[in-house]
Amino acid sequence: MMVVNTDVVIVGAGPAGACAALSLLTYSTLKVVVLEQSDFSQPRVGEHVSDSLFSLLAYLKLTKADFPAHCFMPCYGDTAYWGSDLPRVRHAIFSSENTSVQLDREAFDFTLLEQIVARGGSVYPRTHFSLTKSSVTKSAATKGAADAAANWILQCTHPEQSPFQINARYVIDASGRSSSWSRQLGGELHKLDQLMGAGRFFSLPGTSLTGTSQPERPQQQIIESCEHGWWYGALLPNQHYVATFFSDADIISKLRLNQHQHWQQLLQQTTHLKHAVADAQAMSAHPWVRNAASQYSDVSQIEHFIAIGDAACAFDPISSMGLGFAISSACHAARLVINELAQVPTPPDRDSASTNNPAAKQLYQHDLHQHFSGYQTLRQSFYRAEARWSNAPFWQRRQLG
Repeated sequence: MMVVNTDVVIVGAGPAGACAALSLLTYSTLKVVVLEQSDFSQPRVGEHVSDSLFSLLAYLKLTKADFPAHCFMPCYGDTAYWGSDLPRVRHAIFSSENTSVQLDREAFDFTLLEQIVARGGSVYPRTHFSLTKSSVTKSAATKGAADAAANWILQCTHPEQSPFQINARYVIDASGRSSSWSRQLGGELHKLDQLMGAGRFFSLPGTSLTGTSQPERPQQQIIESCEHGWWYGALLPNQHYVATFFSDADIISKLRLNQHQHWQQLLQQTTHLKHAVADAQAMSAHPWVRNAASQYSDVSQIEHFIAIGDAACAFDPISSMGLGFAISSACHAARLVINELAQVPTPPDRDSASTNNPAAKQLYQHDLHQHFSGYQTLRQSFYRAEARWSNAPFWQRRQLG
């Protein structure tokens, strides 16, 4: 059996996992392996983000020019039907805030993965594994040395390769909201709600095989609330469109929104979003349903293990906090891992209390908790702004909680 020895294994190749890998490869000599169970074929919902994203990427030694030209699409405004039937429009040219962009998530994610390989890291897609603690006990003399024994053993399988084993000193959980390994290893999951998203991708006119060509629509996003939850719609690359309905798991189940007929009926009850896809063709027979719950994990008691991105803190999509937090938490965690594995001294211009303190991991966890607590206040203010369905279960749960 092939055995791969590495310093850090990152579970999950989304933006959080990829940015953690890039941070480690940029600021240390640690060996890094990224594992991903999927084959990257599942469509990714483009995210609407502030251009402050480029400051985060600069820390990873990435510039806008490192990405394809179509990766960052200017977003010309947001229209929200929230709290009233009248639209609340924020046009980019009238905003004093930073310019916003809509990401081509596929192009963004693949560029990050290419950078990992270019900087000496390894990426294993379509790889399933079991994770166990190593039975080898390290002495104080060897702990932290580059040739120290592994803390983790991963038994891996791939559809086109023989089974192989990875020995790693540290594991970073970037597995998303499932945070499966954090929970299996004894981490505590604190879940705030049961939010789910039931959505579909559409192909807009001009993208068919007939050869027709129409001008691209302006990049805007629509948010529309209703009795049972709220809708989100946005233009994606290649004249594709995503429409997603967000509500609690029990409501989505009761309304049977995993079925085409029921999802489509609810869409037709919208006042505005239905017009955005009136001339579009659905790209799948039935809607997809994905977890969108607000939650945070505490893995501070698991040695040589840390969670980042949605596996650490996951936020309601209404907050638009996901991607920025994914990257910032990845970079912060990478610094802790570098310090714990004794790779580099603390730079003179960096706060030693945050990196060399033996309790740095507990401080990281405390910061996550404080961040999540602040988010809860923000989340409640969003939902209290919609009072038209105050007696409906979905809104009651958020406005009274």
